[in-house]
Amino acid sequence: MNLQFKRFVVYYLPLIANLGLIAYLAWQLGFAPYYQRHGELRMFSILYAVGGLVVGSSGITAFFHVTANEKGPRFWLVLALINTIIPTVLLVVLLQSR
Repeated sequence: MNLQFKRFVVYYLPLIANLGLIAYLAWQLGFAPYYQRHGELRMFSILYAVGGLVVGSSGITAFFHVTANEKGPRFWLVLALINTIIPTVLLVVLLQSR
């Protein structure tokens, strides 16, 4: 498998999914009326399931990065950890908005 493709799938694809979650949550909390928000946030729960997959894959990636014999650049570890933390923070924001 090509190294660039592997990096895209492991690091950048979860980042794109997280940015989509952030954009959806910002749109819902900032622009949707409160009475409409509860019905629309069901869609966020589906998107958060995708975020759960992102958390799992990014957590495994970060674990493998830390335990690897050949340590790579710290940028990839930081990106994997950020991809692990973002969906969790979004859920806390969602729960605090009620």
